[in-house]
Amino acid sequence: MPFPELDTVIYKLKKRGFKQDDVFLHECPTCKEKAVAIFVISGRVGGRDIRLCVECGAAQSWRSDAGLEGRSQDENFDLSRFLR
Repeated sequence: MPFPELDTVIYKLKKRGFKQDDVFLHECPTCKEKAVAIFVISGRVGGRDIRLCVECGAAQSWRSDAGLEGRSQDENFDLSRFLR
Protein backbone atom coordinates (compact mmCIF):
# COMPACT_ATOMS: atom_id res chain seq x y z
CA MET A 1 0.00 0.00 0.00
CA PRO A 2 1.52 3.35 -1.01
CA PHE A 3 2.31 5.85 1.71
CA PRO A 4 -0.49 8.43 2.24
CA GLU A 5 1.29 11.60 1.06
CA LEU A 6 2.43 10.17 -2.29
CA ASP A 7 0.24 12.38 -4.51
CA THR A 8 1.27 15.51 -2.60
CA VAL A 9 4.98 14.63 -2.78
CA ILE A 10 4.85 13.95 -6.53
CA TYR A 11 2.91 17.20 -7.08
CA LYS A 12 5.50 19.21 -5.13
CA LEU A 13 8.42 17.59 -6.98
CA LYS A 14 6.86 18.39 -10.36
CA LYS A 15 6.04 21.93 -9.23
CA ARG A 16 9.77 22.42 -8.49
CA GLY A 17 10.70 21.26 -11.99
CA PHE A 18 11.51 17.59 -11.39
CA LYS A 19 10.53 15.11 -14.06
CA GLN A 20 10.27 11.34 -13.77
CA ASP A 21 13.40 9.89 -15.37
CA ASP A 22 11.87 6.68 -16.69
CA VAL A 23 8.57 4.83 -16.43
CA PHE A 24 10.13 1.73 -14.89
CA LEU A 25 10.15 1.18 -11.14
CA HIS A 26 13.36 -0.03 -9.50
CA GLU A 27 13.98 -2.16 -6.40
CA CYS A 28 13.85 -0.33 -3.07
CA PRO A 29 16.82 -1.03 -0.77
CA THR A 30 14.57 -0.56 2.28
CA CYS A 31 11.44 -2.63 1.56
CA LYS A 32 12.80 -4.75 -1.35
CA GLU A 33 9.74 -3.98 -3.52
CA LYS A 34 10.02 -2.87 -7.15
CA ALA A 35 8.61 0.55 -6.34
CA VAL A 36 11.33 3.22 -6.70
CA ALA A 37 10.58 6.11 -9.06
CA ILE A 38 13.45 8.38 -10.08
CA PHE A 39 12.85 12.12 -10.41
CA VAL A 40 15.53 14.36 -11.97
CA ILE A 41 16.28 18.02 -12.51
CA SER A 42 19.35 19.49 -14.19
CA GLY A 43 20.67 22.84 -15.27
CA ARG A 44 23.91 24.68 -16.00
CA VAL A 45 24.92 24.79 -12.33
CA GLY A 46 24.31 21.11 -11.68
CA GLY A 47 21.38 18.90 -10.90
CA ARG A 48 19.76 16.50 -8.52
CA ASP A 49 18.05 13.16 -8.76
CA ILE A 50 15.71 11.82 -6.12
CA ARG A 51 14.87 8.15 -5.78
CA LEU A 52 11.49 7.79 -4.08
CA CYS A 53 9.90 4.48 -3.09
CA VAL A 54 6.19 4.77 -3.78
CA GLU A 55 5.50 1.87 -1.39
CA CYS A 56 7.33 2.75 1.83
CA GLY A 57 8.26 6.41 1.21
CA ALA A 58 12.04 5.96 1.52
CA ALA A 59 13.91 8.68 -0.37
CA GLN A 60 17.54 9.14 -1.42
CA SER A 61 19.12 12.02 -3.29
CA TRP A 62 22.23 12.60 -5.38
CA ARG A 63 23.63 15.99 -6.41
CA SER A 64 25.53 16.61 -9.61
CA ASP A 65 28.21 19.23 -10.13
CA ALA A 66 28.16 21.75 -12.96
CA GLY A 67 28.53 19.90 -16.24
CA LEU A 68 26.92 16.83 -14.64
CA GLU A 69 30.35 15.16 -14.41
CA GLY A 70 30.64 14.47 -10.68
CA ARG A 71 27.87 12.97 -8.61
CA SER A 72 27.63 12.57 -4.83
CA GLN A 73 24.97 11.21 -2.53
CA ASP A 74 23.33 13.69 -0.19
CA GLU A 75 23.70 11.68 3.03
CA ASN A 76 21.48 13.90 5.21
CA PHE A 77 18.67 14.26 2.67
CA ASP A 78 15.21 14.74 4.20
CA LEU A 79 12.47 14.79 1.56
CA SER A 80 9.85 16.49 3.74
CA ARG A 81 12.25 19.30 4.65
CA PHE A 82 13.37 19.61 1.01
CA LEU A 83 9.75 20.05 -0.16
CA ARG A 84 8.77 22.76 2.35
